[in-house]
Amino acid sequence: MASVAVALASVALSAPEVGDTPPSYLGKDQFDQKIRLKELHGKVVIITFWASWCVPCRKEMPVLETLQQHAGRERVHVIGVNIEGRRAFSMMKRRLKDYTMSLIHDPKSRLAKQFGVNGIPHMVMIKKDGTVASIKRGYSEAMVPKVIDEVNTLMRSEHGVDPLVQTDRSAPQDKS
Repeated sequence: MASVAVALASVALSAPEVGDTPPSYLGKDQFDQKIRLKELHGKVVIITFWASWCVPCRKEMPVLETLQQHAGRERVHVIGVNIEGRRAFSMMKRRLKDYTMSLIHDPKSRLAKQFGVNGIPHMVMIKKDGTVASIKRGYSEAMVPKVIDEVNTLMRSEHGVDPLVQTDRSAPQDKS
């Protein structure tokens, strides 16, 4: 029991916090492409940890996909990290085949542990310089405008990048 507590404490101590640089290698996406944060430098990155059985996660995913589509991959890269088994992930991959965001499988929650995830959904927003901007636990529709505002702020730069245009700030309805 004591060794479990020590292991959990060491994971919590090593998890990136606001201002830290998170682990670079995230895994392979649905197209078997390696995703490394260092290769996404210069973009805002949103990583969310999720599962298909998680109702708030199912509500969050279409919102993040809409954000990905509006912002475009040249400015924002959204990554959904699924923590379920192979069968559930394969099913969700087929269901979300039209999504433009990256989907990563983390069945043993190794990546989730590195990020200090202890509940889902768990979102990590990363600045263009590769450091953690914020960490959000849970999901509610009231968060959507705040997330959009934060993405807009993170996308702005000294080069005058246009913010994300969001005409309808309400959350899309879950179609599952």
